[in-house]
Amino acid sequence: MAPLFRFRARLLGRALCGLLLAASCLLAVPAPGLPAWLDGVVAEVDGAVITASDVALARALSLFDLQPSAEPIRSGDIARNVDAWLLVREAARLRLEITPDEEAAAWRAVAWDLRRRRFVEVRFRAFAFVSEDQVSEALGRGDHGGAARDRLRAALVQSAVDRELSAWLQELRSRSRIWRQSIPPEGIPAPFS
Repeated sequence: MAPLFRFRARLLGRALCGLLLAASCLLAVPAPGLPAWLDGVVAEVDGAVITASDVALARALSLFDLQPSAEPIRSGDIARNVDAWLLVREAARLRLEITPDEEAAAWRAVAWDLRRRRFVEVRFRAFAFVSEDQVSEALGRGDHGGAARDRLRAALVQSAVDRELSAWLQELRSRSRIWRQSIPPEGIPAPFS
C-alpha cells in the first residue's frame, strides 16, 4: 500500500493528462472548410486494423497491385490490402524473412520514388494549367456534366505533365553520361524469380 501512496501524485497527474487529452479529442471541432473525417478503420483481419490511410498509402506507393489515384477508396482497394495482409502474415508464419539488405534496398526505392513524385509535382504539375476554353474545346459541343469536365481536365493536365517531363528528360539525358547494359529482345530474367 505504501508504494501506491508514494506515486499517487504522479499517477493522478497522468490520469488527469489522459482525461484532458481524451476530452480535447472528443470536443475538437474541425476548422471551417476542413473535412471532419480524417481517417478510419476500413477493415480488420484477426485483430489487425487496416485504416483508410493505410489503403491510401498503398495506392500512392503502387503496392499490392494498386494504382496511384485521387479517387475515393473502393472496396476492391480494401480487399487487396486485406489479401496482402493475409499473405504477409502467412509468410511470417512460415518464417520467410527478408534480409536487412533487402529491407534497406526496399526503403531506399520507396524514398527514391517519393522524391521523384515530389519533384514531378513541384516542377511540372504545379505549372500545368488547363483553361476552361481548352476543356470546352476538347469536350466538343453538348451538355457535359461537372464530373466529365473534371475527368477531362485531369487528363489534359496529365498529358501536359507527361509532355513537359518527356522533353525535360530528353534534354537532361543529352547532357548526362549514361551507360546501359545491352539487353536481348526477349529480355533478361528478373532477379529472385
